[in-house]
Amino acid sequence: MQILTGSHDNEVHEHLYESGPRRIGHRKLKKNTVTNNGEFHPVPGNIVLIPLKGKVKLTTPDQEYTIQSGQVAVLESTDSFYLTAISDVEFIGVVDIK
Repeated sequence: MQILTGSHDNEVHEHLYESGPRRIGHRKLKKNTVTNNGEFHPVPGNIVLIPLKGKVKLTTPDQEYTIQSGQVAVLESTDSFYLTAISDVEFIGVVDIK
C-alpha cells in the first residue's frame, strides 16, 4: 500500500502516481482559472475526476457540467474537455492511459 500526498501550494498540477497505464493526478486551480486557454484538451484515456473542494465547470464540445465534492465525472477516451474553476478548486484525476 502507498499513501500519496500532494503539494500544498495554491496552484498545482502534479502526477502523484504513475504505473503502467494508471496515472493519478492532483490539481488545484484558483477561482476563474480556465485550463488549456479554453481550448478542448483530448483525454489521454478513460479519466475519473474527483473534486475534493470547490466547484469546477467541466466543458465538453457538447455540454457543460458543474461538479463539486461528493460528485464524480467520468470521461471516456474519446472525450475532450477544459475546466473553469468556479471557486478555488482541488481535485484528483485517475487516468487509465490508452
